[in-house]
Amino acid sequence: MIRRCRSPTARAGELGSQFGDGGPDSGSKRAGGSFQLLPNLRIPQGRRNRIGHLIPGSEQSPQRIFDLFLRRSVFGRHSSVGVFESIAEAAKILLKDVPGITWLICRRIVIMRLHLLDGTYELFRSHFGRKDTVTAPDGHDIHATLGILESTLALLREPGVTHLAASFDTVIESFRNEMFPMYKSSAGMDKELLRQFPFAEGALEAIGVVVWRNIEYEADDALAAAAIKWVDDVEQVVICSPDKDMSQVVVGDRIVTYNRREQKIIGEDGVVDKFGIHPESIPDYLALVGDTADGVPGLPGWGAKSASTVLAKFPRLELIPSESADWGLTVRGAPKLAETLAAFQEEVYLYRELTTLRLDAPIEETLDELEWRGVPKDPFHAFCTTMGFDAAAINVHRWAE
Repeated sequence: MIRRCRSPTARAGELGSQFGDGGPDSGSKRAGGSFQLLPNLRIPQGRRNRIGHLIPGSEQSPQRIFDLFLRRSVFGRHSSVGVFESIAEAAKILLKDVPGITWLICRRIVIMRLHLLDGTYELFRSHFGRKDTVTAPDGHDIHATLGILESTLALLREPGVTHLAASFDTVIESFRNEMFPMYKSSAGMDKELLRQFPFAEGALEAIGVVVWRNIEYEADDALAAAAIKWVDDVEQVVICSPDKDMSQVVVGDRIVTYNRREQKIIGEDGVVDKFGIHPESIPDYLALVGDTADGVPGLPGWGAKSASTVLAKFPRLELIPSESADWGLTVRGAPKLAETLAAFQEEVYLYRELTTLRLDAPIEETLDELEWRGVPKDPFHAFCTTMGFDAAAINVHRWAE
């Protein structure tokens, strides 16, 4: 039997009040549904208040430490993403300039983000987005593999990307296909794309990125599980995926999604702006309206507007009154929608189960193992030779020591 997982918001509640409630003191602001870091994020003040017990002897000159951060641009901004400079660079500054400081103290002082990459989406994006042809020694087109390798290196060049893991649907089918045979599968997929999954996984490993190969679970399950696992260990988890089902894991501005193509970061306020509901209702929303990308049909007659209107008042399927007269809402075709919901009870709860991400997907690595330390030269050159890539033409900005 498949165990039903707790909602991300339930897990977030266990993590404590540091998440905030999206109110005026949450340190975030909405701008067209995107999340932007602001100067009043409370990070400088919070760090300064903790200086006294984090750095021996600093109580005599806390301003010096605080000025050190600002003068050395530890809190440098990226214009479109709003992330910070490398923790490794900042740590070197602190270790050199501050007597008595240790690496552990550096990790507690300097902001750290965890980036989680949807490898399956990135491979699809490279396959359909690039128009060139890259031929492997065996004669097959592998332009998507080169594309994901280059795009991931580009991500690693962005300020503040220090810890990264990528998750792939190594096998497209998962346990959900046993629950619902019409769920998405590899049937009908472009064979040239399908055969590149192991190449893409190998490419990211060759540049020093941790890769999760999912067989029983899906790539999104591992991303969600990792986000919840480490959210209380970092300042922010950034899930690099535009998939709407990932929105259910968003928690305030602590877990956000990042659409790399649009350069847009979306926190909980952004989810509400986009869907009209909070993250915990996303599986219920997808159960009603369906998700064509995953083969979930939804219920007849239920659309985005009706689902968001009803779920905004009744966040879970169980809470929706069986009689539309009890909704207290103006929804077009409400009586028919209520009738459909009653008639498809078994199906709609199955669809919700399908669209609920599994937070128990196995993640064996520690957070430290996700820190990117540069491209390892020998594995990288060996991979390029195998694939027929010109290693010198690939922009590697940092080599592993």
